[in-house]
Amino acid sequence: MGSSRLIALATLLVALTACQSGYTPQPRATLFPATDQNYMRSAAHWDMLAANEATMIGQALDSNHLVAIRDTGPASSPFEQAYRNLLISQLVSNDVQVALTSESASHHVDYDIQVVTHEDRRSLRPRPGTASATFAIGVFAANIRNWTEQELALIPVGLGLDILNALWRDTEGAITEVIVNSRLHDGSRIVAADSRIYYFSAQDQHNYQGQGRQFQVVSNQGGE
Repeated sequence: MGSSRLIALATLLVALTACQSGYTPQPRATLFPATDQNYMRSAAHWDMLAANEATMIGQALDSNHLVAIRDTGPASSPFEQAYRNLLISQLVSNDVQVALTSESASHHVDYDIQVVTHEDRRSLRPRPGTASATFAIGVFAANIRNWTEQELALIPVGLGLDILNALWRDTEGAITEVIVNSRLHDGSRIVAADSRIYYFSAQDQHNYQGQGRQFQVVSNQGGE
């Protein structure tokens, strides 16, 4: 065995030993298991959020309790103003008694929102099968001229495009999220609390920021 091969083998053994040593100068980065997260893109989605919170509140209270929802002012965001009214409607639909004044209520609902902006986030990889679907579409398209009834070839091509669209969806890393925190308390203790996180388009950020005051915005450089 030549000296060059010995050097190469020794280098490989050293590299393998380093990989298995269990010591690193910093923690290794690992990815979380793939999960899905809701994307709020309309006021109807705000109503779904209010319905979830109303269910949580209804389960935490007896029917004889009165609940007051924090008032919103002119400086509140469009989301906050709409969410209060949607929450009241959903509470009434869930047979929860809503007080007209905070003084007459036994419990109060407070909520706040936090906008999180991730900068320089990389796009997500396409789902497995994307390359195969692309190749299949190309094969069908290239052989259409050999079909006796060429118009029928459009059927598998159309199906292939639908599959490719399904595989390619959500490959752009979302850069803006909103955290909605809700708390139900009786003035001395928190009876129930809930936090939900949603994606939303950066162009809709004005819906979550008040006029004259800003909700807390966190910028995550290179977050993933």
